[in-house]
Formats: sequence, structure tokens, C-alpha cells
Amino acid sequence: MAIFPWVPAYLFERIDFYFGVYGNSNYWYYQLSGTRLEADVVSFALGGILVAYLLRPRWPVIQVFLSAALIWTLFYEACSTFRTGGLLHSGCYQTGPDGIAGFRLTAMMFSFGALPALVKAASKRDALNRTVRPAIALAGGVVITVVMAWFPLTAWFSGVTYLPPLVVFQGLILIGVPQIATGILAARIGRSLKIAASSGAVSLLVLSAGLWTLSCPNCDRSILYPLVPSWAFFAFLGGLLELGLPQRFRFSLGDGWLERIRLEDARRVGVALVLTVCLWTLVAYGFWDPRVLYASSISPMPADLTLGQSSYPYVAGYYNSTQYRICCLQLGVSFVEANVQLLAPDNFLMAGMGVQSPNCCVDGWDLGWRADVFLLPNRSLIVSGSSWTTCDSNANCGGYFWQQLRYHAQVTLNPQEISAPIYLRMMWEPITTNGQTLYQANWYYNTTNVPWTRFGSFLPDFREGPYFDIGIPGGVPTNLPQGTTYFYQFGVASKIPVSGWRVLLLYPSFQYQGSWRVMERANIIQGDYSFWKAEYRWGGEPYPGVTAQANLTDPNIPPGIAYFNYDGRTMRDNASLW
Repeated sequence: MAIFPWVPAYLFERIDFYFGVYGNSNYWYYQLSGTRLEADVVSFALGGILVAYLLRPRWPVIQVFLSAALIWTLFYEACSTFRTGGLLHSGCYQTGPDGIAGFRLTAMMFSFGALPALVKAASKRDALNRTVRPAIALAGGVVITVVMAWFPLTAWFSGVTYLPPLVVFQGLILIGVPQIATGILAARIGRSLKIAASSGAVSLLVLSAGLWTLSCPNCDRSILYPLVPSWAFFAFLGGLLELGLPQRFRFSLGDGWLERIRLEDARRVGVALVLTVCLWTLVAYGFWDPRVLYASSISPMPADLTLGQSSYPYVAGYYNSTQYRICCLQLGVSFVEANVQLLAPDNFLMAGMGVQSPNCCVDGWDLGWRADVFLLPNRSLIVSGSSWTTCDSNANCGGYFWQQLRYHAQVTLNPQEISAPIYLRMMWEPITTNGQTLYQANWYYNTTNVPWTRFGSFLPDFREGPYFDIGIPGGVPTNLPQGTTYFYQFGVASKIPVSGWRVLLLYPSFQYQGSWRVMERANIIQGDYSFWKAEYRWGGEPYPGVTAQANLTDPNIPPGIAYFNYDGRTMRDNASLW
């Protein structure tokens, strides 16, 4: 019995890690990695059921707690750093930007394992000790809430929502519909409507406290304040379905219509509603909508009020080629025409490039890099370099999405002519620290009368590969399926759509075998499909009214040059530029 529920979860994780580090093919690594979190959940859920029905009531909870603590120790503390194949690897999982991703993963696993024991304890009803009954009821409410709402709530706290129209189910969870089941369980244990209602409010407060430090730029969490009574109401409703109306209310309302409704039937309807909402979130699990774009310090106000992070209109070209790993990238930007009077006070027009780089050994953890030029309403230009760290919703990442702007540098320019070209570079370059050669990411810009100038430098985590990925994994696509990844993109965005501009993007290039090479093929991608990794996109929304002219639409334009301009028409995805 001591091997449950932790051993199956741990073995599954280690087998997948073995294929990722030592396997000759990545096939099994990615096949297993995509289901690791589900395997961990099933391991603890089934293990929790087993120990709940084989051990005395209090021991299953203790065993599940010790198993979860052991998992945390093995994944986050008793893990090693080693070198294989010339690369430095780490067996430790990511702790996240706030350092407590491991505790959240442990709490989630514990909840799935402890719920069967709490449900079994609830079946005793009045036989439970009256002194500890309220505490058990409230704890049980928190546990069942984690089980029902973990994935949608953790995503929302990170600013990630479902794709429309599936976001409605995340909204139903946010307003507290699953608390009907929380109230039923709390009332069955605590034998009190007050405890049932309190369990809803306590569950929201506990989960909010545990998730509040998740990074979410420009997110509005004030919505949580009016949700406290909403969660308490649905939990109270669940308590009514379990205990029925108090006698004094039955007398005042009359018994005739109540007698025609069996409490058991009403309870089944409530549970069916909760199951429908929660199971739909599992059906929609693969349809998330995460995105990042720019440092919020450049334009602090959120673009619009959304359930999650703000999304931004974005259209870009992408390098339509097989995948390369290179050290250096370059792009030229020119605001040929721009009516700054049309820019709202907190709006901007942005043009630049974005690219992805991976890490050695944490599946789902990837890095996004950007070099951009921002045109502001006061006609000033900001040259910006940024690095994002993002993680998908898997066990390596704590079981939830997160993103962090880990580095940002900027320089403000006030040129006489905003149309003067500005060239940008992102480069991995070696440095020597304490006698050891490391690789540092550097940002450069160059413009009229200004030589190449470094304006940003960042020394990353040792687990990161010192290179950029460009092209498309798996080769050039013939169509545009959702989820195709476009590692290198160069394009235009703004906070809200704005007209009256024309932007020139010049010679997107990369350094290959020591020499600069212009990307030989480029196609269009809109912001709703602008994936730079499996889950995350730049911008998040298409840019309506924007078209692009390049060599394949106008032979007079040399290959490697693209004009993006707002003319009221819209480019289709995958249209060729050159």
C-alpha cells in the first residue's frame, strides 16, 4: 500500500524524462509528455480511491499527503544537474516566476488523492465528531473545489482563457456554479447550511491566496470581489439540496409544492449541472488562448476589458522554411507613413520581429524574444528588446500556464524623420565569466548617423539553448492547421486598431555559417494563428484592414522587402510575400 498513489506518477514522469534526455528519438518523449499531467492526476485519483476503501478514515488522507510531499521532494529538491551529449541538463522541474509552482502542483495532486477519503467520511453524516466536523467540512470544500476548477482557475489567474465560444464554461466556473457540489459535500459533513455557504467563500479565498502571485500583466482581478457572495450563494444552494429547507421556512412557504419535489431528484439535477460544466472544461482543454506581446511599461493601460489578458491586433510575415537553429537575427523597420494624430493617448504602432528558443530538458518551457520599434503619439520612437519565459499547462510547469517578462530594455529616439530606417539585431554571443565560456543574448540597433549600438544584454538560465529557432517544425505547411508553430515572425501590431499608416520591413535575415542571409521565403500570418510555440502567440487577434505588398504581389519590389499598410482590406493567412 505504501507505493500508492505516488509511485505510478513518479515512474511515468521518470520514463518520459529518460526518453527526452537519453532516447535516440523524441517520438516517445513527446507522446508521453503530452499526457503527463493527466497521468499524474489519474495516479493520485485512483490511488486515493484505493487507499480510501482499504484503510481507516484518517489514514488515507495522511498517506496521500505524504505521497504528495514525496513527489514535491523528488521533483524539486532531490533532483540532479548533469551533463550528457555535451549539454548541461537538470532533472528539476520549473518553480515558476514566483517560486511556488511546485507547491501548487503538490496541492493539486493532494486534492485529487484526498477527495475519495473525504467523500467516504461524508457518508457517515451525524456519526462524525461534532467538534471537528466544521473544519473537515471547510477543508473538504476546498479540496473538491480544487478538483473541479483547478485548470480553468489557474489559467484565468495567469490571464489565459479558452478560445471562443468555449470561454463561457470558464465563466461559469468563475461565477461559482461548481460550488453547488462544494455545498453538498460541506453540508453532508458539517450538517449545517451556514457551513455550506461558508465553504464557498472559504474555497474562493484559499484558491485566490494560493494563485494571486501568478504573473498576469494588465489583468483585472477586481472581478473576484463580487464573486465572493456568488460562490457563497451556489454553495448555500448545494447545502439546501443536501439538507433541505429549515422547518420554519417550510412552514412559511407551505408544504404543498415542496412535497412534489424529491430532494434526491433536485440534488441529482444540481450534480448533473456541475458535471456538465466541469467536464466541458476537459473537452475544451486543448483550446486555450494564451498570448504575449510587449512590456506593459511602454503603455500601461490595458487595451480592453477581457476575461483574461488583453489581446492585440497583429499581422506578420513568417519564415516559410524548414527549421534552423541560428545565433543571430536582423530586421529593418521604417514608418514610411504614419498619422500620429490618429493614435489615441495610450495607443502605439509597433513593428519588429519575434522568435523562439527552447531549453534543454523541461518540456513546455520555452522562451520568446522580441526586438521592436514603437511609434508613440508624441512622435517619439522606442527601440525595445524583450525576453519572455512561458510554460504550458503540464507537470513540468506546476500544472498550469504561466508567463513572465523576465527582461526588457529600451531606448527612446527622437528623430527628425520617423521614416528613417532603424535596423535591429538579436544575437547570441560568448562571454567569459570566472574562466567559463557562457552565451549572452544581446540586442543592437542602427539608424541614420548612429552605428550599431548595443542597448540590451541578458544572461539566461544555464538550461537554455544559446540559439534561436527559425522556420517551421516539420517542414513547410501546405495549409494552415491550428497549432502550427511559426518560430520566426516579423510584423506590425498596435494596442487597438488604427488607420493611416504604412510600414516598411526590410530584409529579415539570419547569420548562417558565419554570413548574413536574407530569408528566401515568407508568408503572412494573422494574430489569431501567430503561434511562436505550441500554445503561445504574439498579439492574439488578426489585424483587419491591413494588407501587405512584396515581390510576389508587385515584381518591382525586391525580394526581402514587405510593405504593410492600412487600406481597409485584409490579408488572408498563408498568402505568399516572396
